[in-house]
Amino acid sequence: MQAKDIMSTTVISTSPSASVRHAVAIMLQNKISGLPVIDDDGRVCGMVTEGDMLLRREIRPSPRINRSAGLISEIDLERYIHSNGWCVADVMSADVIVASPDSEVADISESLQTHRIKRLPIVQNGVLVGIVSRRDILRIIADAPTTVLARDDDAMRLAIRTRLRSDLGLTSQKVQVSVEGGQVTVGGQVESELTRKAVRALVESLNGTAGYIDRIRVTDL
Repeated sequence: MQAKDIMSTTVISTSPSASVRHAVAIMLQNKISGLPVIDDDGRVCGMVTEGDMLLRREIRPSPRINRSAGLISEIDLERYIHSNGWCVADVMSADVIVASPDSEVADISESLQTHRIKRLPIVQNGVLVGIVSRRDILRIIADAPTTVLARDDDAMRLAIRTRLRSDLGLTSQKVQVSVEGGQVTVGGQVESELTRKAVRALVESLNGTAGYIDRIRVTDL
């Protein structure tokens, strides 16, 4: 699945010359937590989010920089501008991570997690064409079809054994699967508690089972 399959194409944005208060009003009115910042050519030049507003002077007055000009660092000045500047350009993050419409959703999801951001602008030829948010990715989970096992016990047992081998590398010599009336019992011996929990997660994720009995033993190392 690619970005173009799930992205929102109606994107609410702002400009770098807009006032901070205007940007905040847009976020509150539309119940969103961030906005792409678009220049006059329609290109993404920044992102402004709720997080960018947390140290604003309206919330917590910033202390004066009580040092001579020669001792004031660039970081001091940047923080002062961020806290006191009136326009979006003063508070936005200019280093924006973007993706293309053909980007894989899995890659976008990893970027959101790695960089701890909530949305990713989608650009084509440099121009904003959409946006993918965490919520768009959550919808994939909600709409995903479940794996439905055959009702026949033998077919169900074979399917589970196949998944145990392909997903967890557990052969029938390690763990044994039996199914009776749709109820799955797994026994055997594994090297860790995490492996035992992974087996349970695998079986319980399959739609069609009538229950799970865990008889797996964990080897004492």
